[in-house]
Amino acid sequence: MVYILIALVLFVLDWNIKNYFEENYKIGDRKDILKGKITLKKQYNRGFSLNFLEHKAQLVKKVSALVFAVLVLVFFLILPQKKKCIQKLGLSICLGGAASNVWDRLKRGYVIDYFSINVKPLKRIVFNLADLFIIIGSVFIFIYSLFNPNVNDDLIN
Repeated sequence: MVYILIALVLFVLDWNIKNYFEENYKIGDRKDILKGKITLKKQYNRGFSLNFLEHKAQLVKKVSALVFAVLVLVFFLILPQKKKCIQKLGLSICLGGAASNVWDRLKRGYVIDYFSINVKPLKRIVFNLADLFIIIGSVFIFIYSLFNPNVNDDLIN
């Protein structure tokens, strides 16, 4: 139950922040915070990461929904299994982020991104918290798989 709650809390957190930016920021508005280390700005992403396939909105929606459905299925197959806390945590963090981005895609037709990190290689990329949740959750899953060589057997056992 705790893992479902984690996913739900992360979804609601990012969803509320996106709604705040949608209502209070215009495209192009910028605000530097943390001594210029982070820039808040609203941007729409109609494609995958970095607007890849932005002109194929229906394909992006379908693929996103399909990948999300697979993630949900894997999550609920792993959830009742004993132990595997790191894997469950990673999946729940990914699920919370993915749910927020898929919700945006299906309801709005785009994902709202709202901040960039002012470090040379990342400066031009605009993220949202859901993106970070997906990255962080993936790192947890990767770490789990490093120390559990039979990770592919998890869905079967």
